[in-house]
Amino acid sequence: MIKFIIEFDKTIYIKILNSKKLTQNNIYRDIYLHTTNTTNTTNTTNTTNTTNTTNTILDLFLNTIDKTYSYDLQENINNYYFLIDNKLIQPDIILQKLITNDKHEYYIKCYRKQKGGDMIGDAILDGITSMFKPFVDPVMAIVNVVVTLIKFLEFLAYFIVWLVQFILWLFLDLLNPKNFITDFGKTLLLIMYTIFSSIFNILFAFVALSVNTVGGWMQGFWGWDQSSISKVDRDSNYFKKLQRSKGKKCYLTSSNTIPFSIVLGTILCPPIGVFMDMGLTGWLNILICVLLTLLFYLPGLVYALLIIYS
Repeated sequence: MIKFIIEFDKTIYIKILNSKKLTQNNIYRDIYLHTTNTTNTTNTTNTTNTTNTTNTILDLFLNTIDKTYSYDLQENINNYYFLIDNKLIQPDIILQKLITNDKHEYYIKCYRKQKGGDMIGDAILDGITSMFKPFVDPVMAIVNVVVTLIKFLEFLAYFIVWLVQFILWLFLDLLNPKNFITDFGKTLLLIMYTIFSSIFNILFAFVALSVNTVGGWMQGFWGWDQSSISKVDRDSNYFKKLQRSKGKKCYLTSSNTIPFSIVLGTILCPPIGVFMDMGLTGWLNILICVLLTLLFYLPGLVYALLIIYS
């Protein structure tokens, strides 16, 4: 049994022939014992008992490859060249001349000639490639291993740098006792400030409400500056009722003058005069008058008179 491996148009065909069919007149009758057609997408195996006559290399290709290619090969044989064991051969060589007793497998290739090239040049290039392929493939494998190793080492270096930075951040920043105590203290102070600020705001609002409520009532008791009220206001029932108090309250007199009681209180103690004129709502003016009165009395008296007669 002789095995022929045929390559045509990047497709591999395997043909096994019976060597006992050889005759003296160089007629080689073969039986399709096993034919395999291998492509990039499908693998098809056909077994047939058909008997064909194969004399030359061309006949071998025509009887083996697909019928769609065999017609083009036969009609345009000059556009193809053949290689056996990477050596250029003619397609009309008889197969019996290629067969030797010590060899039972033959690799025959058929390529289409490229434009601008020649059969001999392609054959030489293919021969050189096949010659150096046993040396180039191991070298390329070593190069691929080295490149992969370099990429791995680069990744490992980046990972180590990241890991070191993460550990430094973890122990020097996140778990650092000094930073932890500082952050804890700031957080505690912020919480305490928020609590006391809320309490102070509540108390301040309560005091303000109390002062406003009491101040409104005290104004009616102690009196306030009414120099800007109109004649309609003075003639209203509310003010007429107040005027029947016979001067017991420190309001303007019917002649729109300051009552004597306010003038006397101001002379005796200037802050009292300011208080009798403005009530509790004028606490800031009263405080200023107290401070000025402590400065030898006269500044406080002048300030109180300005407030009363303003």
